[in-house]
Amino acid sequence: MALVPLGIEDNRNSGALARVRGATLLTHTVLGIVGSGCVDRVVVAGPQATRAEYADAVAAAGDRRIVLAPGGGDRIESARKALLAAAPAAHDIVLVHEPTRPFTPGASIRAVVDAIRSGAPAAVPVEPVTDTVKVIDSRGEVLRTSERENLRRAQSPRGFTAAFLRTVELADALNLADVRAQAVPGHPNGLRVHTPFERTVAEALLEERE
Repeated sequence: MALVPLGIEDNRNSGALARVRGATLLTHTVLGIVGSGCVDRVVVAGPQATRAEYADAVAAAGDRRIVLAPGGGDRIESARKALLAAAPAAHDIVLVHEPTRPFTPGASIRAVVDAIRSGAPAAVPVEPVTDTVKVIDSRGEVLRTSERENLRRAQSPRGFTAAFLRTVELADALNLADVRAQAVPGHPNGLRVHTPFERTVAEALLEERE
């Protein structure tokens, strides 16, 4: 099985290279991935402008299962290049993860894998939506309140059978467009870390681990 983190970020200020308690988010993320116990290869797609920094982050993880591949001009192209580097034909399941989700629990990763092994062509961890969601028009006026009962926040990794990925457009697959993906339980720790507030949360989570 291959696991392919998306390596593309803003090349001027790559969020994956932000440091939390001495290590980059990318390093924390790939360590969490291999720590799940269900992955045999991790391919990180590194943007050209920050390739050296990505290489350092991968090296800091200290695991030969983690390798660096050239990134593309956007997240889809980066995922495509990482998939080619991962040689998906040699694996039955491909997981696509975001490099700025460093605390995704191993249980969430294993749940995605289990769903695919049980017959789903695709799977994604999700969390319930707890805020009230409003639908607005182009003028910013509220049209209606969306019912939360069937709404979920998608997290990652998003998992696919390698055979399924060969039959669809990669962009459609990653966006789960017209894909009968199986939802599995996500976790609050599966948050994406981008903002200063989220980095503060990340600091707290890492402190709890120590």
